[in-house]
Amino acid sequence: MSNKSFLIFALGFLSSSFGVATLSPLVPAMAETFGVDKLYMSHVSWYYMLPYGFFALVWAPLTRVVDIKKIFSLSALGFTLASLVFSFSATVGWAFAAEFCVGGFACAFMPLSLIVIGKAVAKENKGRYIGWLLGLSYVSSLCGVSLSGFLSWRQVYLISAGLGFITFVFSLLFLEKFDFRQESFKISYQETLRDKQAVALLVFIFLASFFYHSLQQLLGVYLNETYSLPQASLSGIFAVSTICSIILQFSGGILTRRFANTQMARAGFFLMSAFAGLLLLAGDWRWMFLLMILWGSGWALNHIGLSAYLTHLPDKVMRDASSLNSAIRFSSGGLGVMSANAIISWLGFKTQFAVVAVSAAVLGLFVHKVLSEHKEQAVS
Repeated sequence: MSNKSFLIFALGFLSSSFGVATLSPLVPAMAETFGVDKLYMSHVSWYYMLPYGFFALVWAPLTRVVDIKKIFSLSALGFTLASLVFSFSATVGWAFAAEFCVGGFACAFMPLSLIVIGKAVAKENKGRYIGWLLGLSYVSSLCGVSLSGFLSWRQVYLISAGLGFITFVFSLLFLEKFDFRQESFKISYQETLRDKQAVALLVFIFLASFFYHSLQQLLGVYLNETYSLPQASLSGIFAVSTICSIILQFSGGILTRRFANTQMARAGFFLMSAFAGLLLLAGDWRWMFLLMILWGSGWALNHIGLSAYLTHLPDKVMRDASSLNSAIRFSSGGLGVMSANAIISWLGFKTQFAVVAVSAAVLGLFVHKVLSEHKEQAVS
């Protein structure tokens, strides 16, 4: 993979990350714009995540008949137009519909990038490429979150649309085709789901995303309602988490050389559990600036570890697993937000924090053991 192609894949991540990272801190502002309840407005998260998860299943099979460049360029164009519609939405219904389309197109960037890294990058460099791609996406997230403290949510999504358009133009001009259509192995989700190593990984990906987004996407609402924080303070708190993620994502290549992927994922789960548990004790909102270090670092370690593990799956299942990874991450994230809405409406935020704390701790206890055993079985 050339440097130009890598940078274009990175642009895709930059485009999608810029806007979606601001959803949680901007939910209160969006609710005020449309005159709706904040918890209701938080549904915008799963209007993005559920179609993201569903349409991500399309991209791997489509690479059987279309080269990756065409798929990537079409997705970048669709993402741009949908982001424009979202930015100019006059009603909450239009906003939800536009965000549905944003998710449907944005979901191409991750699986296509993982497919290319898995098949066109040397084994020893895969962790570094993944770390840089995810790290750059978090840089974009930080920019979006930071600007959300000063710009309106409509302006934030105009910038996201502009980044998408640049990605579209550059992909047409400079992206390699990465044509894998002539390869002999058969692509089949059914075959992938018969692979015990792949299934074990996808189960942990599902649960990690479910519990992460069940807290992340409603954290802005909690902070706004509990402490009456202005938009600038909310953006500052989320920026801390993003900065920590950036540092660890860019260190992905070093970390994956020194530590097993499963050990990184285990550390990530424990840090996420610690954050959720400490939320139960935090009485002063200023503690959030310190606690968000745990949250951002935990998710980054989890994301790097599980993503790097994926690119080392057997070649016959890796491509489909790349699409399933994106599909499961965002579908489960959307389901997590829906579940959290129900729990919070019924039992309050504290109950949701406890659920995430216990669940993440349990996942941390088992992820290394389960995935390491399945990896050994696959090798033998």
